[in-house]
Amino acid sequence: MIIDKVENFKRYVSLHPDFEKIARLLASEDFASKPAGRLTYEGENFYINIDEVDLRPASTAYPEVHDEYIDIQIPLTLAEEMGWMPRCECKSVREVREGKDIAFFNELPEVRFKVSPGQFVIFFPEDAHSPIIGEGHTKKVIVKVHI
Repeated sequence: MIIDKVENFKRYVSLHPDFEKIARLLASEDFASKPAGRLTYEGENFYINIDEVDLRPASTAYPEVHDEYIDIQIPLTLAEEMGWMPRCECKSVREVREGKDIAFFNELPEVRFKVSPGQFVIFFPEDAHSPIIGEGHTKKVIVKVHI
């Protein structure tokens, strides 16, 4: 897991071949003005979801994991809390959504941190994470990068 300011994303381009293209998009696009939905880029191994969601209590934020994608999450309108734990500590499967590259676990993360607009967090497949914790309605960007 990595957390930093969006303006520093370019420092991480060596971590994945598509991160340089994503860094350029993050620097040039006004995602806050875009409607909710999926943005795809022809020939690219990533896509972007613009989500508008209600934040939820930490007690219902069961951690999720992905096998095929890295998540880059960027709050646009409200700060949100996120939980994190090593995937290897997740023992009790709550739900697997076949064909959706997502599984949820029953263990709740003990580590929680705030991510504010202007910041991003990167979750890798070994990171179990619980996003969208808090109160209110928010808009965010989730970049799904195929591994």
